[in-house]
Amino acid sequence: MYADIFKEKFPQDEKNGLFKFPQLPAVRLGRLLARDTRISSPNDVVALHMYSGTFSGSNTIIFTTDKCFYPSGSFELEDIQKVDQSKSKLTVITNQQNQFVSHPLSTKNEQVAKTIKRILESLKRKDPVAEKLVKKTYENYSHTELDWLNLRDEIMATIDMLFERYNDGKLTLLEYESKKEELMSRL
Repeated sequence: MYADIFKEKFPQDEKNGLFKFPQLPAVRLGRLLARDTRISSPNDVVALHMYSGTFSGSNTIIFTTDKCFYPSGSFELEDIQKVDQSKSKLTVITNQQNQFVSHPLSTKNEQVAKTIKRILESLKRKDPVAEKLVKKTYENYSHTELDWLNLRDEIMATIDMLFERYNDGKLTLLEYESKKEELMSRL
């Protein structure tokens, strides 16, 4: 269900312990799945973050098409409500059976945490039920009209990303406004 987002956005970065299908570390994954029986087959894994800490031992975060598994639990990707980051630690808030549940994820470093946070937030915005409804609604539209709608959605997502960079102090207000204006002029 969410495999496309992992294929597009999850980086293959062996130095930081980030792996995605089909370049998963087969031997290490096989050993891991032999100990952890929650995942029935290595073919179910679409992305993986694996690292060993000096004092913490081995840590992993495993993503399948619909779930996230970590050493002390798991959650459905469709249940994600919010993702918070504190240095190399992530806290994923999910809505499970109408109760908010926190899932602590440990990553190798702050940059990896930012990457995984960005991907989890992308998953949060994806709604399979809404996608089916949109597909049904727009089935009579021409390709040109659909291309324009997709362009509009991409531009709005890019503006949202630029606003986050502005809030993080990586862009000045002037840079943000000029880039936003440039993007809006494409519509």
